[in-house]
Amino acid sequence: MSEESAAPRGPSAMLGESDWDDEDLLTIAEASERLADEVARARNRARLLQEVVDNDESPTAQRSEIVAQIEAETRRADELAAAAARIRAGQAHAPVPR
Repeated sequence: MSEESAAPRGPSAMLGESDWDDEDLLTIAEASERLADEVARARNRARLLQEVVDNDESPTAQRSEIVAQIEAETRRADELAAAAARIRAGQAHAPVPR
């Protein structure tokens, strides 16, 4: 192995001089759609878990674990929804290309 191949490579060596070299970039609209889909999935997971808690007579320790999962899914959905709102606000205030 040569010294050159053992040396760490920086991001520009891996991705190219511009991040535009990566052809898999999302548009703002695509990112927003994906966020909205993930918010819906997280809220649905929280709802399903809540149904388990509401209809289950599991031991308290197991219920506590499920409640913690519900809280985590709800928090995730809220954080993703806030990110989507920031994207929309950024779009609303973005300069219009001429």
